[in-house]
Amino acid sequence: MKNCLRMMLVSCFALVSISMMAQSKTMLISESGLPYTEQTWYAYGVGQPLDETDITSNWNLGKRIVSAAYTKEGWLVVMAKNTEYVQQSFSLTKEWPEEWIAEKTKSGYAITSLSRSEKEWLVVMSQGSGITSQIIWRNEWAELAPWITEQKGNGYLITDLAYDGKAWTVVLSRTPKYTSQGYFWEKSTSELMDRVQSNVWGRGFNLHQVVYGEGNYVVVYGNYTKGDNRFQNLQVSPDDAKEYIRQQWDRGISIAYVGGGR
Repeated sequence: MKNCLRMMLVSCFALVSISMMAQSKTMLISESGLPYTEQTWYAYGVGQPLDETDITSNWNLGKRIVSAAYTKEGWLVVMAKNTEYVQQSFSLTKEWPEEWIAEKTKSGYAITSLSRSEKEWLVVMSQGSGITSQIIWRNEWAELAPWITEQKGNGYLITDLAYDGKAWTVVLSRTPKYTSQGYFWEKSTSELMDRVQSNVWGRGFNLHQVVYGEGNYVVVYGNYTKGDNRFQNLQVSPDDAKEYIRQQWDRGISIAYVGGGR
């Protein structure tokens, strides 16, 4: 009886683990025409810690974080030279780093990448992004939606968002990067890809972000200020992220964005 109970507990634990892993997503947006050089990336595996020395050693080489997220590969970080960022800092904490963000904002930094694992927030802040003002709110999407619309009228657009299992955290910015923006939700990967093809690329727009949360993909899209309607490719949870990235690099295409979620 004890052995049977033990087997049941192990089986239940395995099923829960498989379910959690199945909910984790990886969204990779590759893009042509970017100025990045010597791009590199790191993936650490589900449940494994992010090795902060990988980031600091690349900073010393003149590289900056382009995008980072918690994905089905675990923490996934993309870095490159020749980004617009002059200086960069990041916070990896269990609690939302409100005081750290406030201090960095006073020093001319802005949030340029944001993600949440099951246990930690990763917030990347950079100097040189051109962002002049940011506002942040954590709430249910039903409350956030009218706020996003209202702030759009004040010149703020979505530059980062993440779901923490209970609520969404949305970063709105006054940024020179975008001239227009919209967003939509899709439940399935096939519907997501169809709608991106028809409603985003098919209408001359570009993807800004794709994040997963509450069982849905949230797609943020619009126009760039420079190089609008550029070539993009979106891959959702590729079987071999390493091979996908290698293929894009071989074609001279950079990884522009990493999205995650569960």
